[in-house]
Amino acid sequence: MEAARAKNEKGGRRSNGRNPVGKPGPPSMDHVLLALGETEEEREQRIRSMFGFFDAENVGYLDYAQIETGLSALQIPSGYKYAKDLLNVCDANKDGRVDYQEFKRYMDDKELELYRIFQAIDVEHNGSILPEELFDALLRAGIKIDDEELARFVERVDKDNNGVITFEEWRDFLLLYPHEATMENIYHYLERVCLVDIGEQTVVPEGISKHVHASRYLIAGAVAGAASRTATAPLDRLKVILQVQTTRTRIMPAIKSIWNEGGLMGFFRGNGLNVVKVAPESAIRFYTYEMLKRAIVTAQGGEDKAEIGPMGRLLAGGLAGAVAQSAVYPMDLVKTRLQTHVPDGGKFPSIGQMTRDIWVQEGPRAFYRGVVPSLIGIIPYAGIDLAAYETFKDLSKKYILQDGEPGPLVQLVCGMTSGALGASCVYPLQVVRTRMQAQRPNTDAAYKGMSDVFRKTFKHEGLRGFYKGIFPNLLKVVPSASITYMVYETMKKRLHLE
Repeated sequence: MEAARAKNEKGGRRSNGRNPVGKPGPPSMDHVLLALGETEEEREQRIRSMFGFFDAENVGYLDYAQIETGLSALQIPSGYKYAKDLLNVCDANKDGRVDYQEFKRYMDDKELELYRIFQAIDVEHNGSILPEELFDALLRAGIKIDDEELARFVERVDKDNNGVITFEEWRDFLLLYPHEATMENIYHYLERVCLVDIGEQTVVPEGISKHVHASRYLIAGAVAGAASRTATAPLDRLKVILQVQTTRTRIMPAIKSIWNEGGLMGFFRGNGLNVVKVAPESAIRFYTYEMLKRAIVTAQGGEDKAEIGPMGRLLAGGLAGAVAQSAVYPMDLVKTRLQTHVPDGGKFPSIGQMTRDIWVQEGPRAFYRGVVPSLIGIIPYAGIDLAAYETFKDLSKKYILQDGEPGPLVQLVCGMTSGALGASCVYPLQVVRTRMQAQRPNTDAAYKGMSDVFRKTFKHEGLRGFYKGIFPNLLKVVPSASITYMVYETMKKRLHLE
């Protein structure tokens, strides 16, 4: 920040920018005109001139091709779909064209929006943004940048090179940015328009793209996972009880047995550990998935995570699921033991006591019993689940919502479909994993390994044995997946991760 401040002091501490708060009252177009030093006629002429710049053929309207050509002439990268987004936000009647009145309405709204955020950054209200004010505004948004990046930001916006940013410079930099002008969005827009051309490749200047908000992805995933598992805990307990039974199973007797053991709270046995387990699992899974998407797109030579494609989503989802499952597997095994424990004299062991018993009686390797079928199952499940969800969401945006953002109902349907599809495909492996987790060693019925579980289950129970408990599992996974993704999408928007 020192470099930018020194430049500012060298050129004079204040710009000649006008004080945008000289006029009292809530922000209005009068404030915008005052800040810009324009009359209404001058502003009208400026907007018409800009419309004419895009409408080079003088046809009286703008379409996608004209907007894309104009943005390219202004050196705004075409790879980020700004032309498409700008068309959508300007095209009020959705006819695929933007006439002058629609274009002016967008300009009115955007300049007023930019004035408001300029006011919020310009804490001294002197008509210019100092480098330290910009630094503080980014910091409040959770973005910490170094002196070099701050100087680059100011240099990019500061057209007269005097070390401060006037409202006119601020407006010119962001006027054609079609999304909401939050500080995080503005920062990422800067990343993209500051691309450095090195021939056939285009790269972001070193250091400017390092502010990936890992903590925000972790929070979003954790909240989503904890909410969904708590809501579906009774169905999870019922599913596990049915999976470990080697005799004929029926749902109602299992429900009565759980009720007789502990009443209503019996259906939530192990849920505390389930929440503790699933919060970091979901957080790691979603965060790793976002990072892998970025890495895969970069490896493919792309720029936007939206360009990853179905196969990239499948790979990213599968690997993210495997990483997350491996990290929390010991907690998953303890949870299964708690849920399948047969009480001795009506007493149930605590989480700590169960963990100590496993460690002392079976050794540390016991905490990873069943991890092989778990990993074999989690990779295709996570891949199918996440890939199907995002594919369904993209399809709904394209064919149903006409490029609009999917609402909660569409997210619900996408989550239900992808969750049920993923769970059904890998359910036999889930049964094998649960039986290996639940078994006590040194018993006549103990399994010798994964292949032994497959062999004995098929021999004594047939194919139906691999699908015991699938009904409550489907009942569980539909709301679980739906709640998870709806909460995750909501948290991403609240935390400005979109």
